[in-house]
Amino acid sequence: MDAQRKPPAILFVLIISALAPLPGQAGAAPVADAQLIDGGLASSGRYAGLRIRLPGDALTYWRDPGDAGVAPNFDFSKSDNLGSAEALFPVPARFDEAGFQAIGYKHEVVFLLRLSAKDPAGTIGLAVAVDYAVCAQLCIPAHADLRLDLPPQGVAPPGFAEYFARIPRPLDARETSGFASVARAGAAQWFLRTTTGVTDVFVEAPAGVHVESQRTPEGVLLTLDQRPASDAPPSLRFTLAGAAPVEFSLDLK
Repeated sequence: MDAQRKPPAILFVLIISALAPLPGQAGAAPVADAQLIDGGLASSGRYAGLRIRLPGDALTYWRDPGDAGVAPNFDFSKSDNLGSAEALFPVPARFDEAGFQAIGYKHEVVFLLRLSAKDPAGTIGLAVAVDYAVCAQLCIPAHADLRLDLPPQGVAPPGFAEYFARIPRPLDARETSGFASVARAGAAQWFLRTTTGVTDVFVEAPAGVHVESQRTPEGVLLTLDQRPASDAPPSLRFTLAGAAPVEFSLDLK
């Protein structure tokens, strides 16, 4: 696992401006395809999937996009009979993009949408406006307005369960202690130690906090090199990739 750094969003905007095609050159830009699919009913709610198919070697981004990127944004405000909606992100991968580390997906990604209806007996008229980035040789912003009617007892298509398997399972405090622990390693450093079978660790810090993470023989070394001067060490969100991905939060003490 390479060192993980805070994404400079302004830098990505500059890259977008520099690399977006000029008028008359639109054919050179990567074009993605987005669609909604019915995910059926599960014990934890009504589900849909937002699938984005990416051309060639293009990528799009995770909720923490890495050194230079923009996370996708989902707007459900034009939906009918929708009580709540939450986008669930599958475990991402790391990619080197011209010396910058990007965190996201290539080829295809399905974001699960966990939904509830205002009237459980009625159909959800799901409307999603999604803004995301597509990067290959060019980086361009993409937008899709999608709609799908979801009856109360929808049935997921064959293979949809595979998408659930890629979503990290949230751990409570008791479960977290069996997967990982943190121990201070220096004035502003901690070691994260995890169970075996973990293939990568993704670290998310709150706004205003910058954490470097790097794998070492002792564990994942976390270096807190930016935070508000008066604040105590923060709580970090960790996503562990592997055969059974999980996510949890731990306080640095």
